[in-house]
Amino acid sequence: MKAKDIEATYTVASVTGRLIGDIVGSPALGAQIVSSLLSADESPSERNIQQRLREALSSGSIQVKGVGPRSMQRLQSALMLGKALYIEAPLVGTVVDDPAVAGRAFHEIAWEPVEKLSVLALDVKHRILSTKVISVGTATETCAHPRDIFRWLIQVGATRCVVGHNHPSGNVHPSDEDLQLTKQLLDAGKVLGIPMLDHLVVSGGEYISIRETTGLWVGSD
Repeated sequence: MKAKDIEATYTVASVTGRLIGDIVGSPALGAQIVSSLLSADESPSERNIQQRLREALSSGSIQVKGVGPRSMQRLQSALMLGKALYIEAPLVGTVVDDPAVAGRAFHEIAWEPVEKLSVLALDVKHRILSTKVISVGTATETCAHPRDIFRWLIQVGATRCVVGHNHPSGNVHPSDEDLQLTKQLLDAGKVLGIPMLDHLVVSGGEYISIRETTGLWVGSD
């Protein structure tokens, strides 16, 4: 490794350590956390330092003395805030041609402490017409009825839609109730001529497409 590369690497490590130190309230602890992310025989780089930190925060485990639940919560909150600030919601007129686009559209509910169900109203070319939160629930469930969703879609002139809801727990795996609601919305969409293109579960910076991970849409196109 060239001298410039070594200098840049240690600059990244020191800056990351200082930022972590500011969050947890101890510069020394911040440096220790960065040092703990890599094995002794591993060459540090910007990529692996950041990747290991993301992995540690996602798993909720940093094996450094002095890093307790409160420090982990602060670091995880800082990570989620950073993601929230740099995820731009797609504008009206954006074509929703990938679950990732829909995932960005639902980013505002992704960090909510209670479950919310939001709907993207689309035109025939899958362009966004409008977005609306249809229902608000508790920390563990939300109550949404197909009639409330499709009433609004008809009002705004939608011909397609994508539904999304958040899991405050952080687990984006769809529940049995999520799958049941998806089936109801698929059936209602067929009757009303407003097909649901996907149903996303979002949490923090993560999402899962129920269409991509189940066979519920088989034969519906």
